[in-house]
Amino acid sequence: MDSHALQVLEFDKVKELLLRFTASTLGQEAVDALRPYTYAKAVREALQETSEMTRLYEAHQEPPLDGVFDVRQPLRQSAVPGAILDPAEIILIGETVTAAGRIRSCLRKTKVDAPHIRIFGDRLIPHPEVEEALKKVFDEQKNIRDTASHHLARVRKAIRLQRDDLIRRLEKLMRGSWKEYLQEPYYTQREGRYVLPVDTHHQGKARGIIHDRSSSGTTVYIEPMELVEDGNRLKELHREEEIEIRKILRELTALIAECHEDLEFNLEIFRHLDLLSAKARFSLIYGLNPPVIRETGALRIFEGRHPLLLAKRGSDGVVPLNLDMPDNVRGLVVTGPNTGGKTVVLKTVGLLVLMAQCGLPIPAKPSSEIPVFESIWADIGDEQSLEQSLSTFSSHMQNIRSLLETANRRSLVLLDELGSGTDPVEGGALSCAILHKIREQGAVFLATTHLQELKLYAYQTPGVVNGAMEFNLQSLEPTYSFSMGLPGQSNAIQIANRLGLPVEVIQWARERVKKMGDSPEDILIQMGEELRHTRSLRQTAEQDCEKALNLKKESERKIEKALAEGREIRLRAERKAQHLIHELERKIQDMEKSEAEFKQEWRDKLASVLKEPSPAKPPVLAIQDLKKELAAVKQNLELAHPKPLEEFMEERQWTWEQLQPGVRVRIAGLSGAAEVLRASQSKKEVEVTISSMNLRVKSDRIAAILGPRLPKMETEGSGVSVERPENVKREIELHGMTVDEMTPLLQQYLDRAFLAGLPSVTIVHGYGMGILRHAVRKMLKENPTVVNFRSGEDYEGGMGVTVAEFRRQD
Repeated sequence: MDSHALQVLEFDKVKELLLRFTASTLGQEAVDALRPYTYAKAVREALQETSEMTRLYEAHQEPPLDGVFDVRQPLRQSAVPGAILDPAEIILIGETVTAAGRIRSCLRKTKVDAPHIRIFGDRLIPHPEVEEALKKVFDEQKNIRDTASHHLARVRKAIRLQRDDLIRRLEKLMRGSWKEYLQEPYYTQREGRYVLPVDTHHQGKARGIIHDRSSSGTTVYIEPMELVEDGNRLKELHREEEIEIRKILRELTALIAECHEDLEFNLEIFRHLDLLSAKARFSLIYGLNPPVIRETGALRIFEGRHPLLLAKRGSDGVVPLNLDMPDNVRGLVVTGPNTGGKTVVLKTVGLLVLMAQCGLPIPAKPSSEIPVFESIWADIGDEQSLEQSLSTFSSHMQNIRSLLETANRRSLVLLDELGSGTDPVEGGALSCAILHKIREQGAVFLATTHLQELKLYAYQTPGVVNGAMEFNLQSLEPTYSFSMGLPGQSNAIQIANRLGLPVEVIQWARERVKKMGDSPEDILIQMGEELRHTRSLRQTAEQDCEKALNLKKESERKIEKALAEGREIRLRAERKAQHLIHELERKIQDMEKSEAEFKQEWRDKLASVLKEPSPAKPPVLAIQDLKKELAAVKQNLELAHPKPLEEFMEERQWTWEQLQPGVRVRIAGLSGAAEVLRASQSKKEVEVTISSMNLRVKSDRIAAILGPRLPKMETEGSGVSVERPENVKREIELHGMTVDEMTPLLQQYLDRAFLAGLPSVTIVHGYGMGILRHAVRKMLKENPTVVNFRSGEDYEGGMGVTVAEFRRQD
């Protein structure tokens, strides 16, 4: 990338804006080193990283970069054998180590879609051993703790005792023999020695060592002779403290040296994160958007603004630029009045391309398209630029010579006031030749000019178009608005006429122009009027389109609201239906349990009717009503138990005489064979043993007679024991299965859970149509090991689960 182009486009000033948002010198260094990428993949990735960091800031989940310091120099010093870092350097390294863990944890917890930024967090290498070592040595005020080592603790304790003793003796001298010598009754320190302020008139009487004098000469600071030894001892202890501290710092330095490469690697990540953080904050402050990046193709900028003017004036103070150069257009010639904004157009295009290729969002609509350029060349004579600098014709030609030598299809060329500074005829011809050469080399170019030859060249040459800066003839001021497709007008004659030049002068000038044939003034005016009319129509169409889009969005919002309300109504209906099903099941269970009560109630009613002295109805009619009621009750009971016990026994093909002790039977709801211990026909109950456990089951649960008891095999030891299954879960998941798939799994699970001694289990079958739930509960009702079952509470899963309780195993 040409350094001269970066300079004249003022890219350094954009970086100065970016520097304000960095958090450390590492980030500032990264901004200083920022250069445009030259491949679309790298540009897209850089913009994606910036977008992810922007989303983190919008969600207030940005990585905490406070506590990150540039400690590369002390890290390198630590690697020198025997090196001892200063406490301040070690503390900064410790802060940076802690920041690595903090940033890593923050990025791992974030819910924001930021995969690239999260990868940077994962790459950070934490060193908790360094953090722990520093916490042990330094307290919250960054002072070295007494407990940093056992020896340091002992030395500092001795220092405190020695100092306290020394001060007590000083205070005793001040109140006693030295009282009359003192200028003021206090003690102080000089060169680490405790001294008393003695009046110079008494210094000959006070025995001690003079360490200092006051500036007025009236006071000498004397260490009493009787305290010199104690002072020496205190000095020795302080020296011992320093030696121990150096030892501790040396150990910390060695620990840091062991991981200095990891820490330097972390600093590189911090450097990049700080750069991305600055880009994100810069983007949010100025309302920037990432453009669409193309490898090659169209250059389209919609409502683009010069970033420096945007920072200075705000978006309302900058006229937006709309520029559309499709793939088949490689050149644009911009014309218009002086101070009309032509140079700003060039700089805006150049800066926005540079920003995008550096991974920076741009001040333009996100639909803007930027092709990636390998090189950018700019020859801008800044006589009318932001910096008011001058450029001669010679320097223009030197710059143009350099770009003509290297420009290619992946180059962007920006030429300001092409052909100026020399004869208009020769300048026009030379300028056309330069643009023709750039076009042949395939580069994309934008050129500003006043020359008619360049306007005609753009009109006559395929792939090159005119563009104009508009001018308000009423106010005689530029509008700074840019129009594609038409050449600009100098408007010199119109302006002169507006300013009051004599009519004959204006008329003569217009006749002269017509004779020369160099300025199709009438055609330009007509084209300008047509352009304004077309723009007005387009603006009206855009407003109508926007209204239609708003109506569409409002309709979609209402539809979504209606759908949401429908979903809520359906959900409430489903909940109500589940509640009704639950109530119905409970009522069915109550009806099954009350069979005997219904029969007894009928008998009581019949007896009361027969005993009634004056019945309201004739006895015959009353009995008929009761019979009808009994028939209805029996019908309900038959729904719950469709077959009487005798029919059940007949269908199963067994008799009570067959249920002798020792006979093996199969129990409905249990796997494996059970052995009959005893049978009670009156109670319709059979006691069996299965898997070393005795159970009492209703006789209607006997599914089949398997035959007599098998002879016992002789085994060593005292007998055969059945081991209880281990690691049986308290919950089984059947959701989504068919009844056929569920049945064997649930049967096996119930057997294992009962044998494992679980008091209860939870069966997850879901809501659905209730088919799987009814099948599960039918199996539970037939299983003799299950004593009770119920639907789950709300926190257990509600109607979507069934909780079954087993019989106690005595």
